[in-house]
Amino acid sequence: MAFCTAADVETFALIDFHSDLETHLTNDLIPLVEDAIREYVGYDIDYATHTQTLTGNQTKELFLDERPVIAITSVTEDGSTLTYGNQEDYIWYDNGRLRRVGSRWSFAYPDNIVVTYTAGYDTGGGYGLTLPRAFRYVTARAAARMLESELVLSAQQEAGQIVAQSSSQVSNF
Repeated sequence: MAFCTAADVETFALIDFHSDLETHLTNDLIPLVEDAIREYVGYDIDYATHTQTLTGNQTKELFLDERPVIAITSVTEDGSTLTYGNQEDYIWYDNGRLRRVGSRWSFAYPDNIVVTYTAGYDTGGGYGLTLPRAFRYVTARAAARMLESELVLSAQQEAGQIVAQSSSQVSNF
């Protein structure tokens, strides 16, 4: 689901778009900007359930790949199910940190810790944490700039076909 809408982009561009431009925004530009943001952030932003297998390293803390963590369904270490709680086996934080209480994570076997958890923001499904306003702002602003650049280029383009530049003729692109 989209981080922003065509109406959000209209706010930044200060242009009332017609339906063809809105379609271009929602089908092409906004998804392109969202993909760039996801790649930059480095983890899945959308709400989902994840199962991650980790190898214990004799430390007190491990870090999950997806954020923000909303809930941990289960943690299994060396085949034994651990219990959540300050006085129990582990505690977790929304930044993906998983802390072992009273001992260290076992490294008896490779891939010996399995964590099932939910993480992510609500990007339209009605689940997860509210998407920060910064995501909507950056997406709308970047999409508006891309659209404005396209409109400027198309306004400068002569009708007809694009002519390549040669030693005797200047390109019209």
